[in-house]
Amino acid sequence: MDTSKLTEKAAVAAERGQYDYAVDLYLRLLDLQPQHVEARKALRAVEIRRCQERGVTKSGASGWIRGIGHLLTAVIYLLIRKYEKSIIACESFLKNDPFNGVVLRLLARAAEKAGHIEVAILVLEDVRVGMGSALKGFALHSRVRVLRRLGELYAQAERLPLAAERFEEILKLAPGDREAEVRIRDIAAQRSMVEGGWDKAGKVGGYRDVLKDEAAAVRLEDTQRDIRTREDVMANIERVKNDLVKEPNNTRHLVQLGDLYKMLKDWATAREQYEKAQAIDPHNFMVSERLGDLRLAEMDQELEALAGSAAEQDRLAQLRRERTKVAFEEYQRRAKARPQDLPTRFALANILFDVGRFKEASAQFQLASRDPRHRRTALYRLGVCFQKQKLVDLAVEQFEKAIAGASLVDQEVKDIMYALGEAHESQGRLAEALNAYKRVFEIDIGYRDVSKKIEELYKLGAKDTA
Repeated sequence: MDTSKLTEKAAVAAERGQYDYAVDLYLRLLDLQPQHVEARKALRAVEIRRCQERGVTKSGASGWIRGIGHLLTAVIYLLIRKYEKSIIACESFLKNDPFNGVVLRLLARAAEKAGHIEVAILVLEDVRVGMGSALKGFALHSRVRVLRRLGELYAQAERLPLAAERFEEILKLAPGDREAEVRIRDIAAQRSMVEGGWDKAGKVGGYRDVLKDEAAAVRLEDTQRDIRTREDVMANIERVKNDLVKEPNNTRHLVQLGDLYKMLKDWATAREQYEKAQAIDPHNFMVSERLGDLRLAEMDQELEALAGSAAEQDRLAQLRRERTKVAFEEYQRRAKARPQDLPTRFALANILFDVGRFKEASAQFQLASRDPRHRRTALYRLGVCFQKQKLVDLAVEQFEKAIAGASLVDQEVKDIMYALGEAHESQGRLAEALNAYKRVFEIDIGYRDVSKKIEELYKLGAKDTA
């Protein structure tokens, strides 16, 4: 079966709001290719979006009741080492309760046992994000366990910087965790071996065993420290320069050096390093992104310098226009190169929105709303775009999607609810407008002119809805 057609059909179904059909298509695809990370990521996003539109934002009793049979099946298959079937049973549970941390962890365990390391990482990252920042008791213990497993999985996948990050996060939650400290040092040694070619000496058995002299051990530990001061930056510059002496054509080292000079706002030297990397590898998209970000950072510094000068307001306005043009061209290029990169779509949409190109921004926000991280803001701004185009009913639909299941304590949700009231009011739907404004008023009596809005609607004869 052509899985690309299944992927395309599922994406189209999700875009049209046919969530049940999209979920079924993604599950069929994953039965055929259980290691397909992007499909699993898309599946979870659709499941979450479907729940959010129903007003469900967390795991609940109904999910357990509907899925208990699938959970027991998943556990049994895991115990008898039929890991692929355990994965399928877990997904059958998550189909109705994608927020369930227990089942997500079970899915990650089955995926790891089946050899699908990237799938296990994807699922545990969802668990990590869903756990929030709980810092006490069992919640803290659970978070540390998830981080520890993620660290080991990233190390197994040779994604060493991310492995180190997860163990460092453990130390922030549990200072003095000896196991995390040891793993950070071991990973530092492993990174140096991989990047410097030292892995030819044999397998890593512990960083003190691999590095026989204390000076080398100290140098590796220094690379793992947070860069907090100018002295830290300068020390790391010297380290990377030494690495480049050994490997002058290593683009990774050149990019690292460029990043460090960018921290110092030494734009010319940073650009020099990026351009050297680009000359070695002209098709390296990361390098071209770095050059684009550098140009924007330079312009931001100049804007900041001009902001306080009354005599430079004309130049300030001109530079703002130039920066918008540069940012638009840069993110348009990135979106064309990576059409499935939703954060890039979101950034491009905001640029278009800010310059009043609402029709073009609508298309980008529509795509960006697939990303759970930016879904609410993307839907809100998509609604505003429709409103600016006089498509008020479509705007109302987006506003309602954006606030489904959300708490009005959130500032952005209050903004969206107020916008919903304005949209209803512009169409003469006074009762609906009054209801929206009153929901804001109940939480924040001083929000903008909401008190005045309510008073005026009552004078116009608006009635409270039951």
